[in-house]
Formats: sequence, C-alpha cells, structure tokens
Amino acid sequence: MLTFSVLMLSNKSYAQQTKDTSVQQIDSLQIMKELMDLLGTVDKPASYAFVNLGIGNRLFSMRNNSLNARQSSVNTIIYTPTVGYFHKSGLSITAGANFLNDGIDFGAKQYSITSAFDLSGNKNWGVGISYTHYFVQDKFSPFSSPFQDDIYGSVKYKRTWIQPGISIGYSAGSYNEALEKDTIINGRLKHRYDSITYKLDAFSLVFSAGHQFIWYGTINKDDALAFTPTLMANAGSATTSTTHNSNVALINFFIRKGRIPKLQTDKFEMQSLAINLDLTYTVGKFTFEPQLYLDYYLPETDSSRFSQVFAFNVGYSF
Repeated sequence: MLTFSVLMLSNKSYAQQTKDTSVQQIDSLQIMKELMDLLGTVDKPASYAFVNLGIGNRLFSMRNNSLNARQSSVNTIIYTPTVGYFHKSGLSITAGANFLNDGIDFGAKQYSITSAFDLSGNKNWGVGISYTHYFVQDKFSPFSSPFQDDIYGSVKYKRTWIQPGISIGYSAGSYNEALEKDTIINGRLKHRYDSITYKLDAFSLVFSAGHQFIWYGTINKDDALAFTPTLMANAGSATTSTTHNSNVALINFFIRKGRIPKLQTDKFEMQSLAINLDLTYTVGKFTFEPQLYLDYYLPETDSSRFSQVFAFNVGYSF
C-alpha cells in the first residue's frame, strides 16, 4: 500500500467545464498487498509506515485518474511526496503535497490528508472507502483544487480471471477567478474588475474490469512483478453555482436579468472510456511503479477528446 491519493484539481486547468469529474480507483494498494502475500513477507495483515515519491504530469490524483484526464495540458513536472501509516485492521492515514513550478516559483502548491479503510485479508473482495481534505493555498491559482472535500468508495470482485469493479465518488469545494482591465473613459482612467466564486458539487460512478498478471522471483527470490491492465467506463454529473463581485454595471445588469447563469447543472451521463496500465515491481521494502492512463471523452466538445496521464512512483515501507 505504497501509493495513496493526493487529489488536486482546478477547473481553470480543466479541459472544459462540461467534462464531468468521474472517479476511478487505481488499485495499486491492493496490488502491493497481494505482492507481499505472494512473497511470503506476511502471514497475515501487518501494520507498517511508508513513504512515496511520484513524478509525472498528473496534476491531481493518484487514485482518481479520470480527474487527471480533465486537466488541460500541464507543461511542468509534478512531484508528489506522500507519507503515511497503514494498520493491519485496514485503517490508514496519509499526508501529501504537490511540488511544481507554476511559472512564478517552485514549491508546494497544495497539501492533502486522507483517512481510509481497506478490507484486509479477504481473497474474494477488495473493498475500500476514503475521505480526503485538500488544503489550498491560493484558490485563484490554476494549480489548485476546486474540490476541498472528497469521499470515495470502491468494490472489486477478485475470484474471476477478469475482475469486475465499481467505484462511487462525491466531491465538493470552490475556486475563484478574477478578471481585471484598465480603460480610459472621457479622459479618465477606470479600473474594471469581476471577481467570480465557483462552488462545485460532483458525483461520479465508474465501472471497471481488469486482470492482474503476477510473476515472482523474476530477478531474485525476494522480488515480484505485477502488471494490471484495467478498462473503465466513467459516468457522472456536476453542479456549479457562480457568484460575481463586480464594479461593471453591464455585468450586474446581465446577472439580474438572468443572462449570466448563477447555476449550471450537468446531467448524469457517460463521460469517457479509458484504460489504465499499471506495472508494479517490489523487492524487499522498495516498490517501483510506472503507470499510464489513457482516456477518451465521449460527449460533444471543442477540446481534444483524448487525454493521457503518466507517473512513476517509488515507495519504501518500514
């Protein structure tokens, strides 16, 4: 269980608002537990602490890749360190941050803390539930999450060769935008501004099917390799409420007349089809995990339908 989520999402980095925030479980935690079982490192569920560093273009989440697919192109490398503790009962807590260069400086742009429960020691079912809170430094930043609270749950059946699964998510939060312009009217300089607050609620439902290929003793008797391709169908809905604070009379007039909507609702519908390719290699207490997520957006859009997210994670448990 060396990879946990550090959810970061910005509608200003969204491909467009009509793309909904479907949530998809990347079951790297379950992969790690099964590898440990195969290696014989644990006879029963054990407690341990872990540290992890992820490097890639995923601006948001290690668990919810369909959120990552909604971001526009991010021309920077994202560094995602996490630290946490997993108890043998299945309870865990994880803290993390995103470090990146936002064009101004390099540093941590957002923090998160996640509490979770994952069913341990069950050969038939994989079950998990988590709650994440995101600490946003600047709600005007395109590198910050519009969601500050996220609840996520997933169920997977493990006894069949193709393992079916379903996940459900609910996210809520807000972000800000500011538009400013100086203009000269009748020889006098006028400063015009429009500060906008967006409040978001999003629901997601994801169906998945995948198979885990595992080889152990690949280089020596103490290592193992797992490759897990997973197909996903992402669905969801979202509601956005908008509040303006402006000194522009025309904007205030359009708001009063309802020409600038205060509430936008995206109906529940199928959002995208995707495939996640996860390769996990573990040796001793170290884990190395390259990952590629490919997403094709289904509804009509003016933006590119195809998104790709990649990451490489290195973890150590003790």
